[in-house]
Amino acid sequence: MEGTRVFVGLPAGRELVESTQAYRRAHGGLTARWVKPENLHLTLVPPWQCLDVDTVCRALRDEAARQSPFEVIFEQISFGPDPRRPRLIWATGADPAGLPEFARGLLSATGAPGEPRKSFLLHLTIARFNSHDLMAMGQRKLREPVSWRGKLDALCLYESHLKPGGAQYHELCRVGLSGNVESGL
Repeated sequence: MEGTRVFVGLPAGRELVESTQAYRRAHGGLTARWVKPENLHLTLVPPWQCLDVDTVCRALRDEAARQSPFEVIFEQISFGPDPRRPRLIWATGADPAGLPEFARGLLSATGAPGEPRKSFLLHLTIARFNSHDLMAMGQRKLREPVSWRGKLDALCLYESHLKPGGAQYHELCRVGLSGNVESGL
């Protein structure tokens, strides 16, 4: 199947980017590939091969017009997603009201394959690593309380290019929540 490998996410706002960068500076000794500030996001629809980007961007515009921005609070930094075999460092917190339902609606509106998630975990990936990197970190435990607050006020369709050094993302369209179009096609 041809097409463009895409996913839908909420880009991290300025406050969250600043919090992640401060954490990175304070933990520079961790052996990890830090997510670039411009790539920080919350994934709402996981990657799929999209055959019609224009149609998906129009669907995102329609969905964003009905959705207010989300206020999020991240409460902890830890290894994830599986604590027994971690591969990333992420911030987690409680889901803001309406976010899981919004994600399910986006899956349907975009025509992306797959079933809606039964549960939703608010998380922001801030770094990735492999098992060798984990050994270099001394197999340590990571569980740090934080109080990161931010506003998620845009919805993006990202193109994802898988590279040996990690995925690279490119915004294909961005729409402000509540129908405020920021850029796009």
